[in-house]
Amino acid sequence: STTTTSRNGTQSTTTTKSTKASLMLGGTCAYKRTLNGLIFDVVSTAADGSAIYKARGVDEYIYHDPDCDGAGNVTAARWVFDNSKPSSTATKDLDGDGNCTYHASLDSAPGGTSRPPASAEWSMYCG
Repeated sequence: STTTTSRNGTQSTTTTKSTKASLMLGGTCAYKRTLNGLIFDVVSTAADGSAIYKARGVDEYIYHDPDCDGAGNVTAARWVFDNSKPSSTATKDLDGDGNCTYHASLDSAPGGTSRPPASAEWSMYCG
């Protein structure tokens, strides 16, 4: 199974992947604790070939976004944990909001677009 943990007093989380295509969220900061326990399954593929995950029973998503605001001033492509449904055909700003606003993100390494890494620290907005 996949778990996500956070360090107390920080804005980062750590995730590991499951043996199946599902991810489970846990260990978020107190501000986002209602998101703990969500299980994400692959539901689609983005234009760049990366997996798009949706939480079971709620509109929460994990996806790879090459340019989160679409402005072209990309410092890093990133994995995004968001409540906005991403487009499977857009090549940038997958949620179409023109901003980089989401629950959490993880800058992706070159070639790291197929799925989130097995273990990493995510930057999470914690209120």
